[in-house]
Amino acid sequence: MKIVEWFRNLILIIFRVFYKVYCLLLFMLSLLIAYPFFKILFLSKRGFSAAFKLMRFYAMCMHLLFFLPVRLKKPIPELPKGPFIICPNHSSFFDIPCIYLIFSSYFTFVGKKEIEKWPLFRIFYTSGMNILVNRQDASGAGAAFKRMLSEIDMGHTLVMFPEGTITKNAPHLGEFKDGAFRIAVQKQIPILPVTFLSNYKRMERKGFFSGFASPGFCDVIIHEPISTVGKSKADISVLKEQVKLIIEKPFSEK
Repeated sequence: MKIVEWFRNLILIIFRVFYKVYCLLLFMLSLLIAYPFFKILFLSKRGFSAAFKLMRFYAMCMHLLFFLPVRLKKPIPELPKGPFIICPNHSSFFDIPCIYLIFSSYFTFVGKKEIEKWPLFRIFYTSGMNILVNRQDASGAGAAFKRMLSEIDMGHTLVMFPEGTITKNAPHLGEFKDGAFRIAVQKQIPILPVTFLSNYKRMERKGFFSGFASPGFCDVIIHEPISTVGKSKADISVLKEQVKLIIEKPFSEK
C-alpha cells in the first residue's frame, strides 16, 4: 500500500508541475503578444476604458486556455448604483482574472508595491490605471490613499484584497488590513464581500513542487453588499470582522 501511495503522490506532483509550467509559459507568451496593445492604450487616461475591456477579454482567454471555468455558486445580488469596494479573499494567482470575468463595469485594482518588480505584468499597475500601495512608506501610502478617494469621486469601484497578499495557508484567511474599510467608511460607500471557494486548488501559493495546481471550476460567491452609511472610524474594527466572517463562512458549509 505504501508503494501505491508513493507512486500516486509522485504522479500527482508531476501533473501539478506540468500544469504550473504550462500556465507560466502560456501566460508569458500571451502577455508578450498583448503587451504592445496595452502599452498603446496606457499612453493616456482616455485609453483606460478600452484597456479595461481588453483586460476582460484577455482574462477570458486565459481561463479558457487554462481550463478554468468560473462558476457562480449563487446569483449575483443587486449591486450598488454608485461606486463600492469589492473585497475578495486572496488565495490564488487566478483571483485577479476571475474578478475581471465576473464584473463588467469599470473598476480600479489596488495592489502592493512589490508588483513594480514583476516583469511585463507591472504595466497594469505602473501605467496609472491601477494603484500601488507601499505600506512601508507613509508618504507613499498617503498618496495612494488620496488616489483611491479620487477614483471613487470619479465614480470608479475599487477592488481591494483585505489580506493584502495571497495567503500561504489558504483556504484559511489571513489578517485583514484596515485600508478598504477606512476608505468605505470615509466615503460612505458599500463593501461587497466575495468568496473564492476553490481558487486555491487551481494554483496555490507554495513551492514549485508542492501545493495545489490543477484545472477545474473556480467557484465564487458574491455576497450581499454591506452598507457603511452612518458608520465612522470607530466602527472599522467591527466592520472588518463582519466582512471576514461573511467571506470565510462558506468554507465551513462545504
